[in-house]
Amino acid sequence: MSIKNCIIHSLKRVGESGEINLKTRESENTPEGPIVSLFTQLKQSFQRSAQRQYGLFDPEQGDNPLPGWLKQYENESMGFVSVSKNIAEHLKSKLEESQEGFSAHILIAVEELLEESHLYIFWINHTEAQTIDPELDIDYVNYIDASKLSFVIKLDFNQWKVENWQQYLSVISSRGNKELAQAFLQFCGFISSVNLQQQTDEFLSIVDEYAQTLTPEESKQYKNKIVDYCVEQDMQGNPVNIKELSEELNSKEPEHFVEFVNNKQEEPKEEIYAHRSSLKKFVRFYGREKDLSISFSSDMMGENIIFNQESGELTLKSIPKSLQQQLAKYLKQAKTE
Repeated sequence: MSIKNCIIHSLKRVGESGEINLKTRESENTPEGPIVSLFTQLKQSFQRSAQRQYGLFDPEQGDNPLPGWLKQYENESMGFVSVSKNIAEHLKSKLEESQEGFSAHILIAVEELLEESHLYIFWINHTEAQTIDPELDIDYVNYIDASKLSFVIKLDFNQWKVENWQQYLSVISSRGNKELAQAFLQFCGFISSVNLQQQTDEFLSIVDEYAQTLTPEESKQYKNKIVDYCVEQDMQGNPVNIKELSEELNSKEPEHFVEFVNNKQEEPKEEIYAHRSSLKKFVRFYGREKDLSISFSSDMMGENIIFNQESGELTLKSIPKSLQQQLAKYLKQAKTE
C-alpha cells in the first residue's frame, strides 16, 4: 500500500464573512477501498494539470508553522493526526482573513512509493447533481468532482532535505477566487522559484538552434519527439530530464543533444519543468476570434500554408475534405437562393 497516512477534515463558511466551522476526525481514515480510489483520482488530476507551480517554503515567512510540524512528523515527535489537525486549524486561521463563503473537505495524505515520500493536501470540490431516491422522488446529492482542483500542495520530503534545492513544493492555486487563493498560499507559505514559461521558451530556443543543424525532415521529427516527451513528462508530474531526453532522441549518440543544450545554457540544468502551452505552440499554431478559429501543425508552413507578413494574409493550398464538402454545400445552396 503506497498510502502511509491519510485523513479528511472539513471546513465550511455559510455566506460572506460568516464564522468558519471546522470539523476534524479523531483518527486516521483507513487507507483502503474508496479513499484509495479518491486519492488516486485526485493525484492523477494534479499530475495532469497544466496549472502547477513549483517552488519552496518562503524563507522570509518566518512565522509559517507548517515546516516545523512536518519536521516533527518526520522525526516522529508528533503523530500524523495531531499534525493534520494543526494544519487544518492553520488553514482555518488564514481563511478567516478572507470574506468568501465556501464548503470544502481537506484530504491530507502521505504517500511512500519506491523509497520516495510525498505529502499531499487536497481541497476537495463538490458538484450538485440530481438523483432518484428509493421513493422514486427527485432529490439532490453532492458528489466529489476529482477532475476539478482548486487548491493542492505537494511536498517532496526527499528533495526538501537536499541543501539549496528550490523545487520541493508544487502547488495549484485556483485563479477563480483571489481571496481564497491568497489565503491558501499564505497558509502553505509557498513562493515560486521557477518561471515555467521563461524556462520553457529558453529551452525551445535551444531546440530551434539544434534543429537548424539537421535536415528539414530530421528537424520536424526531432521537434515533435521533444515536444511529445516533454508534454508526457509534464502530464505525469515529472520534470524533463535532459540526459534521458537525449537518449530518447538518438540511441546511437545518446550524449549529442544533452551536450548541445549544456553548451548553450549559461548554467547547465539536468532537469527543467515545462510550460505545456508553450510546448504545444512550438509545433502547432492556433488563433481564435469571435467568428474565426484556425489551428494547424507548424510542419505545414511553407508547403500547404503560406503567410505573407506584410499583408497579413494566410494562404491555404490544401484543406481537409470535410471542410471542402461543407464549402461546396454552402456554395450550392447560395446559388439556389
